[in-house]
Amino acid sequence: MNQKLGIDLGERNVATAVAISKQNPKPMKGKFWSGAKIREIRGKYAHIRRNLQRKKRLDLVKQIGHKEKTIVNQQLHIIANEIIAYAKQFEKPVIAMEKLDGIRENMNGSAKLNRRLHTWSFQKLQQYIEYKANLEGIPIVYVNPKNTSKRCYRCRHVAQVNGREFRCPKCGLVYNRDLNATINIAHALKRGDGGAVNPLNSQMKS
Repeated sequence: MNQKLGIDLGERNVATAVAISKQNPKPMKGKFWSGAKIREIRGKYAHIRRNLQRKKRLDLVKQIGHKEKTIVNQQLHIIANEIIAYAKQFEKPVIAMEKLDGIRENMNGSAKLNRRLHTWSFQKLQQYIEYKANLEGIPIVYVNPKNTSKRCYRCRHVAQVNGREFRCPKCGLVYNRDLNATINIAHALKRGDGGAVNPLNSQMKS
């Protein structure tokens, strides 16, 4: 029997994973990957760029950007490897992730938060996960992201989310907001609300 694994991507937790199955409807073995290291890298290089721009050393700004990209991509590879290792502990795992088309354009946070989120390599991490999953024979399915962060995984009521907890006004569920979204992603796969992904080419751009 296939195990459905939901993977949610975000800023505080760059990735959150959880498993569900027909035999065990309760979420199993939730796991978080902190985004703190990548935030630290982004902040460090943003500071360096500002200093270079003030000194009008624009020739070095591009070099700094390449170095930052390389370091961030290394972190994303590490996270993707750990996500695949997490998936392999389950029998016949299938990974579900959100279709990200337009997701950042639809964010309703502050201008500062939106700028920070635009710097995140959501699609790059998904590409690494997909590539590494294909090497292990693990299927990837992308699902509709609508209301995954706002829907109560237990009663399916849609509510506004404030802070780090999801609080359902209908059934009273109080749950980590990232885990709640991740379970909804896995449930979307379970309901068949997505499409299979074709295998990637053997070459992965960094």
